Amino acid sequence: MSQSPLLSIITIVLNNVKYIEKTIQNYLEQQCSESELVIVDGGSADGTVEIIEKYGNSAKNIRWISEKDRGQSDAMNKGLNLAQGDYVSFLNSDDYYSDNALNTAVEILQSNPKIDFLVGNCNVWDQDNQLVYINKPLKPTTQNLLIGRYIPVNPAAYFYRKSLHELTGGYAISNHYNMDIEFLLLASRVTKLNYVPIIFGNFRLLPEAKTGSDSIAGLLEKRKQELFDTYLKQFGLLMQISVHILRLTIKISAKYKAISSKIFDKLNYEFGKITQIK
Repeated sequence: MSQSPLLSIITIVLNNVKYIEKTIQNYLEQQCSESELVIVDGGSADGTVEIIEKYGNSAKNIRWISEKDRGQSDAMNKGLNLAQGDYVSFLNSDDYYSDNALNTAVEILQSNPKIDFLVGNCNVWDQDNQLVYINKPLKPTTQNLLIGRYIPVNPAAYFYRKSLHELTGGYAISNHYNMDIEFLLLASRVTKLNYVPIIFGNFRLLPEAKTGSDSIAGLLEKRKQELFDTYLKQFGLLMQISVHILRLTIKISAKYKAISSKIFDKLNYEFGKITQIK
């Protein structure tokens, strides 16, 4: 590229020959001239590197490396060091952007240069390509994140200024499971996470992937709660109390809603029997 791009897309991959080509093609189909793709391979041995090399040798806006690393966070930090853009976004090797997502994000960022962090919606798909739900992080404030609400579910749905890492540090190498959520917490303390109701990302919730296997094992929410509790201790007593009260309120509300729903279903069933008798 003749000049530095505005946006660097960083893809971390290790032995994902099944999806890596689709991911690269998804990036190229965006046709975003203000971007580059940086691929950090962890030393794949399943044919992934050959696919990356094919595209890396033919596309001017794709750069890549393949070498051993100390885990996903370490690879993400390598990607940040290689990135030439003012803004970055992470595209996991089995996820993809919605049509024209990158050009839309670039247009918003160029029109609003004060934005440090732009976050949108994300489609969550299962292994059968069925839409599970749409993640909508409407109010991603520090307090809401600590409560466990409005959390961006996947980094393909947000774009942020690379220089934020000068304030937050890089991704924690000791965190192998929710380093992205940890960064969101840190970023929310130093800048505003600006939400727009646009579907940027698409997240494949696959059982063989880390998030999917964690969810099946019942560890996903447990790990998040441990992270939230660790960071909550860094705040004053007032914040801690308010977060605990809001968590309790949400839990009671959910339980009440479930009970109300069961009562309504029972009454509706009984009413149906009465009307059938008549």
